[in-house]
Amino acid sequence: MTVVVTVVLTGPAFVLWGGSAAAEVKLTEAFMNDSANIEVGRDIFKKRCSRCHGQRAYPGKGPKLNPKKYSPKFVYKRITKGFRGMPSWKRIYDEKQRKSLTAYILSKDFSN
Repeated sequence: MTVVVTVVLTGPAFVLWGGSAAAEVKLTEAFMNDSANIEVGRDIFKKRCSRCHGQRAYPGKGPKLNPKKYSPKFVYKRITKGFRGMPSWKRIYDEKQRKSLTAYILSKDFSN
C-alpha cells in the first residue's frame, strides 16, 4: 500500500519554499513498518509530542491521540502543517523525520 500526500504551495509560500507547485510525499507500507523509522518517530514523540499528547501532559494541553481513526495522510499533514494550537513542525523536522513520526504514531508500538 502506498499513500501519497500532496502539498500545494501558492503565493508567498511557494516563493518562500522555492519548490515545485506540488510536492508529493510517499508513505509506503515498507517505510511505515520499518522498525528503524518507527524508532526515530518514537524518539521524536518522546522529546516533543509527549509534552502535549503524552500521559504526563498537562490536562487540556493537547488531545489524546487515537491512531486507529487516522490515516497516514492525515497524521503527516497535521505534523507538517499544524492544526489549531499545534504548531507546524516542517521547519524543525525534515521530511523523513516527519514520516518516521507518522510511522510511529500509526504503529502497534504507539502509546500516549
